[in-house]
Amino acid sequence: MKILWVTSEATPYAKTGGLADVSGALPEALAKRGHQVTVFMPFYRQQMGKLNLKFDERLDLIGVPFGAGMEWAGVNILKINDNLTFMFLEFDRFFDRPRLYDWDGREYGDNAERFAFFCRAAMEVAVLRKLNPDILHVNDWHAALCSVYLKSDYYRTLPTFQKCRSALTIHNIGYQGIFPKDKLYWTGLGWDYFNYTCLEFHDCVNYLHGGIMTSDMVNAVSPTYASEILSPEYGFGLDASLRHVAARGRLRGILNGIDVDEWDPAKDKTLPAMFTPDDLSGKAVCKKALQEQFGLKQDPDVPLFATISRFAEQKGLDVFARGLEYLAQNFDMQFVVIGSGDMYLENWFRYLAGKFPGKIGVYIGYASQATAHLAEAGADFFVMPSRYEPCGLNQMYSMRYGTLPIVRSTGGLADTVINLSDDKAPATGFVFWDLNSMALNNTITWAADVRRGKPAVFRKMIRRAMTTDFSWNRTAGNYERMYADAHQ
Repeated sequence: MKILWVTSEATPYAKTGGLADVSGALPEALAKRGHQVTVFMPFYRQQMGKLNLKFDERLDLIGVPFGAGMEWAGVNILKINDNLTFMFLEFDRFFDRPRLYDWDGREYGDNAERFAFFCRAAMEVAVLRKLNPDILHVNDWHAALCSVYLKSDYYRTLPTFQKCRSALTIHNIGYQGIFPKDKLYWTGLGWDYFNYTCLEFHDCVNYLHGGIMTSDMVNAVSPTYASEILSPEYGFGLDASLRHVAARGRLRGILNGIDVDEWDPAKDKTLPAMFTPDDLSGKAVCKKALQEQFGLKQDPDVPLFATISRFAEQKGLDVFARGLEYLAQNFDMQFVVIGSGDMYLENWFRYLAGKFPGKIGVYIGYASQATAHLAEAGADFFVMPSRYEPCGLNQMYSMRYGTLPIVRSTGGLADTVINLSDDKAPATGFVFWDLNSMALNNTITWAADVRRGKPAVFRKMIRRAMTTDFSWNRTAGNYERMYADAHQ
């Protein structure tokens, strides 16, 4: 197939979350399976300029209809291999900024214009280059307008899109691209698109809603999350629209994968020592290095818990923070906390690190690759108490590194972590259900007790976790089937 993949971020070029990991790895996996994949994303000069990319081609003066006029942009083309090409939209007025979507926690006031322009540019470049895609795969609200454009009078009759069907992946339905209705002007679409079957949502424009209603297929990034978003609790107002899509057989749940080459403890040169499921001696070296880096007491026997996360309500770090002081006061445990976000949580974790030196180590900020890999490899357990989690990747990274996840049963966490229900179960982690500090603390102490009191069970869990297949090749086949269904 010819696949046009539209995304606002992709590793290693620009990243704020899991969307970038998927957009960096899944197109590559599809390309390896013989498909011709073109990835279209913005050129963020302040982030990507540091990479010193050597582009293979540049397109100048690409005309993009915008509002009632025309703007002119450039496209930088990077050919990865015969089947995979990245196209970066260069338009500095919108994309030469310190961060991708916001500054100091506040969304840019022109995000509606920025990503309307981005989507319209993707469609124009597809026509100009005669890409003739079989599938237009759009990701989250930033790219969702492409599905609306595909069904519009502007593009549906053009030869470029005659065979094309669209697929929308929802990576996190909590972010929808909701704007005042006067922003419809910048899309170039008429008021006939402002209705509940397209872009209208409570008298506002909702880009994600438009994508859901116009895409031929919609998928969420785990089977459980695909079920959860059909309910008011998890649907963030779009549950009725999604139930409509599901009733037509057009909703899927496809579990994300991870890059098993980048995340491989047997080959990871960022670690002080590498290790395998059959030889964990290197993991002990990594634990010592992690303790040293975060100022923790050098003790191979103390249970070490790590978390790497945005400090956001979704991630449940407020629940973890409330119980952490009790754990540190009453148990021989160590904790490493890495992340940033909510100012109150940042300050609270700093306070705890100061109160419990040698037991709690904290880094406020975005972890480097080396630090993230060391935390995954050196800890005994990884804590993810999410309120909701579309898929989650850290629990899969952790299992790959023999670090057993402690998770709340929601979304992709429920789909990937097998709870220790008895000593004979093929368990890979520890699961709790009620989102409160007591439930989380009980699970943390339970995990520590298993490590200390049942070493054979603990060792078996590590081996099972490290040998579980989370590769993108497994996932890519499910996307191929969804693409085929889009043409039915």
